[in-house]
Amino acid sequence: MSKKTATKGRKTRAQSKLDTRDALIETGMVLFAKEGLDGPSLDAICEHAGFTRGAFYVHFRDRDDFLVAVMDRVGTQLLDRLLTPSEGGLPALMARFLEACRTGEYPLMPAGGVRPYQLFDACARSPLLRERYLAFVKMCTSRVAELVRDGQQRGMLRKDVDPQRCGTLVLSAILGAQALLDLGSPLALEELALELLNLLGPREA
Repeated sequence: MSKKTATKGRKTRAQSKLDTRDALIETGMVLFAKEGLDGPSLDAICEHAGFTRGAFYVHFRDRDDFLVAVMDRVGTQLLDRLLTPSEGGLPALMARFLEACRTGEYPLMPAGGVRPYQLFDACARSPLLRERYLAFVKMCTSRVAELVRDGQQRGMLRKDVDPQRCGTLVLSAILGAQALLDLGSPLALEELALELLNLLGPREA
């Protein structure tokens, strides 16, 4: 094997560092979803990922910094799955959300995993987490507002509602539904989604 071929087959230092960081984040996603936000220790996370604490601190300042990185990864995946612009607009978003609820994909927290109150409690303790979560909420609101704006242009939604405020309303409804479901409230999500779309639908002449 030539020196050039051997070098080509080896990872660069930068790529190895990126792979380590990704492995730790992916492990955090798995363990937090399984054991809750405060469940897995840093030692358990490092052991599960196959790295030492020293490797962990190369990439993250502390647990909060790590949680922000995990939140970013989960949030990005959620945005890509549920809030992707499509011809279906807001009704398509509602359909994707309901399907995700039925299949257990949303709220990405299986039984025993991260609960809404744990996330809010963590945000209350950590200004860093709170700032990042609020930024994520803002991104989600903007995505929904885009869907509303598109629906208005297509004549699918009322034109006398403000898209940004409507985006805030829809996201608030989703977060509120998540909290109520976690408390065991028997919500009829399909009926509530249809009612919301009826309220936003074009008025009859």
